[in-house]
Amino acid sequence: MERDRKMKNKIDSNRLIIPIYINEKIVLDMLAIMEDGFSMVSQINYTEHKENSSTQKVDVGVSTSTMLLSKLLKIDVSGEANHVGNNGENQSIAKEKIHTNVSLLSKFRGFLVEQNILKSDLNFSKMQVGDFIEVEGELQKNPIINYMDRFIDLFRMADIFAEEPILGSKTQAKSQKQKENGVMKQIQMFTNELKHSGTIDFILSDLRGTTVLSAQEQYLENDNISEIIGGHFKVLGKVISICKKDTENVDLLRKTSLSIIQEDILNELLSEFQTEDMKQFNLPELKTKIAGPAVIVIPIAIYA
Repeated sequence: MERDRKMKNKIDSNRLIIPIYINEKIVLDMLAIMEDGFSMVSQINYTEHKENSSTQKVDVGVSTSTMLLSKLLKIDVSGEANHVGNNGENQSIAKEKIHTNVSLLSKFRGFLVEQNILKSDLNFSKMQVGDFIEVEGELQKNPIINYMDRFIDLFRMADIFAEEPILGSKTQAKSQKQKENGVMKQIQMFTNELKHSGTIDFILSDLRGTTVLSAQEQYLENDNISEIIGGHFKVLGKVISICKKDTENVDLLRKTSLSIIQEDILNELLSEFQTEDMKQFNLPELKTKIAGPAVIVIPIAIYA
């Protein structure tokens, strides 16, 4: 009996996930489909009979009520409770089982695995739109946003190490500073335009191809993107577009109004950021397209 109890309580380590991004709405919607709808709060009543400090349980019924909780969801009542009392004592107990958004995510992922729905092999030739996939690797920011953010950082560093102008040249220095502030403002507006949709692209690349994650910023834990960049994570998501050939590409400006600008004009504008003077700085590659093979995924969760 003791061995059976231990085996029952053994937990697969893959279920113990720590998400830094979780789209709670998608998780709840998928679980509602799987369960054909579910109650937000469930309660189970049973009678416990204790004899010689041992516990015996008899289920006597289940009642449910609906109550919307933002983070704690009580569903799927099951489990054990121990109580030590006098011999021959009967006691009626009501118990609720609580799920958090993370435990619901683990439940959803477990369902996909059990039903062989989740694909972990990033094979672009066999992948189809609508597939649920789980990929892992090092996450990087949208290359064009990354470049602009680093460019702004470069201006800030220049201010920190700038020398005090010598007497007689303060007027010229002030004029130069105003010009630089104007450029900074333009770059900031350009960067804000890339982010105005409320979503941000993350890139996950390996030798097989590139996964572009179209993530909603509101679901990022603590809204701290820096915690994600460079970290090794797993991503659970659904495929919405596939570029199987190297002649196809993913446009990183597709969600912005900049996508209406003709490519030659856009390249001319961006060439201002790629002058000979800029080559002396350690700036990332500036690109607006991801060459295939590539896939666009709506991430449901990003986790360690």
